[in-house]
Amino acid sequence: MDIKLPKKPWYVRYRTYLIGGAVLIALIVYALMLQLGPRTLKIEIDDAQIAMAEEGEFLEYIDVNGVVCPATSMRVNAKEGGTVEQVCCHNGDVLKRGDTILVLSNPKVLEEITAERQSYDLQQMQHRQQLIEMQQKSITLRSQALQAAFEMKKMEQDYELAKEEAQMGVRSQAQLKVAREEYEYNRRRTLLNMESLRQDSVLNVINRQLIQQQMAMEAQKLGNSNRRREALVVLAPTDGQISNLNAVVGGQVSAGEEVGEIGVLTDFKVTARLNEYYIDRVQSGLSATSVLKEHKYSFEVSRTTPHVEDHSFAVELRPLGVDKSSLRSGQTLRLQIELGTPEQRLIIPRGNFYAQTGGQWIMVVDETGRCAHRVPIKLGRQNTEYYEVVSGLNAGDRILINDYGSFGEAEVVRW
Repeated sequence: MDIKLPKKPWYVRYRTYLIGGAVLIALIVYALMLQLGPRTLKIEIDDAQIAMAEEGEFLEYIDVNGVVCPATSMRVNAKEGGTVEQVCCHNGDVLKRGDTILVLSNPKVLEEITAERQSYDLQQMQHRQQLIEMQQKSITLRSQALQAAFEMKKMEQDYELAKEEAQMGVRSQAQLKVAREEYEYNRRRTLLNMESLRQDSVLNVINRQLIQQQMAMEAQKLGNSNRRREALVVLAPTDGQISNLNAVVGGQVSAGEEVGEIGVLTDFKVTARLNEYYIDRVQSGLSATSVLKEHKYSFEVSRTTPHVEDHSFAVELRPLGVDKSSLRSGQTLRLQIELGTPEQRLIIPRGNFYAQTGGQWIMVVDETGRCAHRVPIKLGRQNTEYYEVVSGLNAGDRILINDYGSFGEAEVVRW
């Protein structure tokens, strides 16, 4: 006999479908949670470089390479042009004042010097002859002046004698008058002759002085000509180290052309080029430091150049209390130019994270120390060691400072 079985509940009959639907809904919810929740990435613990944000002294400075060079340099120019016959030194040699740098040859200059010497000798002979003639003329003028004075005295004596004879009655008044008129005429003529002799004498003296001046000028001209010969040998104008010597044997050098530069080694300066970003912040008087042979030395910005070339500008620094013997021309120094004074700020170490984040966010390690999540931040100034944190972090926060390139779009990393 058949027995009628009771009808099963609907959830029993459709349990397979219900279980499958629940699993499908769970998968959909999980997928949605993955899409809507923070993206997570698992990394190796060795890849996590953890640092800490802390309050500390922050000093903004520029880290730059500088080159040591002499504080004073003198250009060496060729006073005369010619062909380089001999190069007597090389770049980097230390010279004394008067040491030979180059020997030039210029046949045309030598010919001109020879012609000027011959002209000088000829003119000197002519001037000496003129001086002898003037000396003879001067003797003649003195003799004539002496003769005129004698005649003047003799006429005075004759007139005095005629007056005495007239008083004694030997001569008549008419004869005395004639004698007086002759005396006055001869006296005036003699005075005119003596005045003419004085004028000739003065003119003779002036001409002699002019000739002597001409002789002196010609001697000076000959001296200048001889200096042209000496100028064919280029000498060091001062003690120092020569550089930029670009002359070669057989090459041509023009008059006035720069052939090298002498750096005076008694004092030095450091030159550097900075990014144009700092042009309004770097001024004369700023301090700088550098490490030389394990000793820290101080420098000071002495001059800035406002001209910008290739997005950079030049600055010069002078050493303060630096042993000059430790500096060499051409030496490269690592300088830190300070842009202010140390201040207490929240700082974090520099790291490779900045390349991906641009300083807009950073990975902060949670309390467990097993994961880190993305936190927006704002960074301010920086130097070669630290960033200044303006907002987004607190003192004591631990952060990842390694390269974020492998993190992709992950907002949470675990290890």
